[in-house]
This record gives sequence, C-alpha cells and structure tokens, in this order.
Amino acid sequence: MAYAFKIGLRQLRSKKGRTLSVITWIAILGVALGVSALLLVLSITSGFQREFRDKVVGVNAHVLVMKYGIDFEEYRDIVARAREFPEVKGAGPFLLKPMVISKDDRVRGILVKGIELEGALEVLDLPAQLVEGSLEGLRREGALPATKPNVSTSSAWDFLKKLSDESADASDPAGDAPSSGEGGDPARDVRLDDSITDPIKDPLKDFEAPVGRVPAWGVQPRRDESILSPESLNELFDAEEWDEIELPDDPELEPLKGGEAILDRLGGIVIGRALAEELQAKVGDRVSLVSPTAAFGIADLSPAGRTQTREFQIIGIFDAGFQEYDSRLAYVDLYEAQPFYGQGDVVTGVELKLHRLDESRELARRFEQELGGPFHTLDWAELNENLFRALQIQKLALALVVATIIFVAAFNVIVTLIMIVLTRRREIAILKAMGAPDRAILGIFSLQGLLLGLAGTAIGLVLGAAVVLYLDRVRFPLDPKVYLIDHLPVVVSVSEFIQAAIAALLISGLATLIPCLWAARSLPVEGLRNE
Repeated sequence: MAYAFKIGLRQLRSKKGRTLSVITWIAILGVALGVSALLLVLSITSGFQREFRDKVVGVNAHVLVMKYGIDFEEYRDIVARAREFPEVKGAGPFLLKPMVISKDDRVRGILVKGIELEGALEVLDLPAQLVEGSLEGLRREGALPATKPNVSTSSAWDFLKKLSDESADASDPAGDAPSSGEGGDPARDVRLDDSITDPIKDPLKDFEAPVGRVPAWGVQPRRDESILSPESLNELFDAEEWDEIELPDDPELEPLKGGEAILDRLGGIVIGRALAEELQAKVGDRVSLVSPTAAFGIADLSPAGRTQTREFQIIGIFDAGFQEYDSRLAYVDLYEAQPFYGQGDVVTGVELKLHRLDESRELARRFEQELGGPFHTLDWAELNENLFRALQIQKLALALVVATIIFVAAFNVIVTLIMIVLTRRREIAILKAMGAPDRAILGIFSLQGLLLGLAGTAIGLVLGAAVVLYLDRVRFPLDPKVYLIDHLPVVVSVSEFIQAAIAALLISGLATLIPCLWAARSLPVEGLRNE
C-alpha cells in the first residue's frame, strides 16, 4: 500500500508539482475557517461560564447552609461544626436583606449583606475586590448582637387597631360620613373599637405565619427568598423614580454643630463601584440605610420598635466585576444589619468555602444529612442553576451553528475529490487494469481527503489560537449593563482545541466517502473508453 500513499500525495499537487491547486486551497481554507470559528465560540462561551462562576462564588461562597421558616439563631454552632470538615477552608454567617440606600437626594434599592469580618475574610473575595478604602471600621466599637424584641399579642393587636383607625380616619377626614343606619355601607362602617376588641382576649394566640412569608415581627423566610443570585437582582430592584421617595432621618444620630455627624458612632459600609457612581459617593461619605417599610412611609407603625433608619460611613468601594453585584450590593457588619428587621441575633444562613470547588455538591449533601431537621444546603451550582443552564444551552446552540461552517467546507472537500477523480479517470483505469484492488483506489482518495482535513484543521487551530490569545490579552471591552461583565472573557483550553479538531476531522472524513467509493467502484473500461 506504499504506492497508494505516494500516488495520493502526487495527485494533490498541481501540474508543476510544487504548489497546491486553487480548488484544493479553497477546500483547506474552508475547513480552517470553520475550525477557527468553532474554537473561538467554544473559548468565549467557556469564558463566560468561568467568569460568572468566579463572580458568583466570590460573593456567595461555595456552599450555603439555610434553615426553613424558623429564626436561624444557632449559627455559631453551625459555623463551628462546618470547620470540623477537612474540605472546608472557611465558614461565616451572613444576613441578606433588601434595603434602600440614600445620599443627599439620590436613592437606590439594594441588597445589604451583613457579615462577620473574621468569617468573611475566609469565605469571600471581598478583600481582593476592594479598589478603594479598606475593611477597617466595618464594626462600630462596642457593637453587640441584636436582641429579639418581646412582642406580645396585645401590642400586636394594638398595632393592627392603629392601622385600621388611621385608615378609617384617612377615608373620613371630616368625621361626618353616614353610618349604616343612615344609608351608609355597613361593610365600610366596621371599625376596630373597644366594643369589638374587649371580648377578644388573645387574637393572635393561634396565628401561624405561612411558610415563605415574613410577617412584620418575624418568621425567617424560606431559603429561596433570601439568596443572592444575579438573575434575581433586576426583578427585585426594577423600581423607577427611586429619587422621589422621601426617607426618614436616623433618630439615633445626634448632629454636632454645623451638622457634622459623630463619625465614631457610625458603622462602616462597603458598596460597589457602580453603586458609588450612581450615588456620587466616595470613601468617607455618609449614606443612610432605610428598611423597606420606612422607605414607603410606615416607619412609625412597627410593633417591634426596630431600627428603621441608620446612617453609615463608606469605608470601602469594591469591584466584583459583575454589574448586578457592583450596582445592587453593599456590605455592613452583621450586628449593624440585625436591628433593621427586629428578629434578634439571627442570620439568613452560613456560607462555606472549600479547598476544592468541585467538592461542593458532595460536601453539601453530607453536611445536610449530618445537620438534619430544618436545615438545608445549597451549593453554588444549585444557587445559580438557571443561569448556568442557560449558558450551557447557549454554548451548545452556538457550537452547532458554527459547526455548519465546517459542513459547508466539507462540500468543498467533496468537490475537490470529485474533480480529482474526474481528471484522473485514465490513471484509475490503468491501475485497475494492472491489478490494483478496489481498496487500494479507496485508500488513495481517502488519504487525499484525510490530508485536506488535517491541513485545514491544523491551520484552523493555529488561526483560532492566535485570535483567542489576542482577545485574552487585549480584554475586549463590553457594556456591563448589557453583558453583566466589562470585558469579553475567553478560556484557552486544551480540551476545547481537541474537541474542535475531532469535529473537523470527523466531518472531513465523512465527506470523503462519496467520491472515494465512486472512484473505487469505477470500471477500467469506462476510464479507457475514449483513449
């Protein structure tokens, strides 16, 4: 079969014997462009997956421990138990709540994450993300965990009665609305007065808040309502006209002469770079955090008497590289965040960082089984399942679309081989007349198709690698408001190169079958008929 190899190489050359024919070059370049395009798509989509994963893990760690519907008060014990696992690098509690932040007349809706600095240094990438300021001063001197207010049923009933009375007063400011006996609407005439409330001794005795809802004085929300995931931030804070909301002042902050605040009484806050630009704020500026109830004008109706408004000093600005986090997230000390919601010394969950990211799911399941009861765990992939599933589907779809370029190039390979067969019919007939078997003829043209595919694949890999490395070096800018990140991410992966090469060779190999079989089955008499 050595002669088949020599003949196959010779027929790929032009009549001059030194350069490939034009049609052969077209076939090779077609395969090369298809391979380079496929490699580029795979590298970019893998880059988006990697960037999103790193950004998400940098804010939410690898594993979250949550608690269903009950105040998460035993978080210190959970942190201690988590650190006993050799796979765990660090653990820390967090409290995540929606709030409103304001500076001067600029108001924005954000998520505030209360953290313990010691645990956050082990779990989060926040220290590395800081671009201005530091984490020093995050906790005020002398700050203590919040205490849970003792809300009796009578005070809760008084709260409901106050809401009803104020609503009735607002609907009848003159006090002269007709009663039901004077032609009024009986349904509108019912009020919570003493004659109604006297016989009711304990109206909230049998009250149980439904799981997943948060009454004013406190049941911890379900795990899926307090998790920081990128796709939920736009839905949560898709509010308009934030700047028109009138916010109350901090009642606990005593101003000095000239209106300057007592800075040593202010807790520290770290905000994202995009949020700082929206608020026109810098390190050292004061901002106000307001609970959502206060933001909508019902701050004085809280039965628990919890803090509604508090001022903070910006001690740092971070850049997570993810627009949704940089524009909608702020960090404060855990003890500073707890009083806003009046639930006492509780947290949303405990987050764990592992030595190896790929062990997250297995460890999450083991830890959940060990804790039992109302506890539940989430690994980083489950937390952002929709996001990464969409990215994977997009990657597959784009790869299939770009692979059509290789299919089109494969037709060039078919055309090239058919033209070679047509121009070499006499030589094929002579070889068969001399006793060459069909498999030898098949080998000659199969070799030519394989060489065309190999040449195109090699050129495509080199071209694709050059483009990928260039994009990785120049960091092609993107609009973070559209793409969530500020540059085009690429991943230079050996596996991606191998996948692109295998796909190209398979398609090119299949393309050679038709002309090769045609050449092998041709009869010598057909090639010599006109000679």
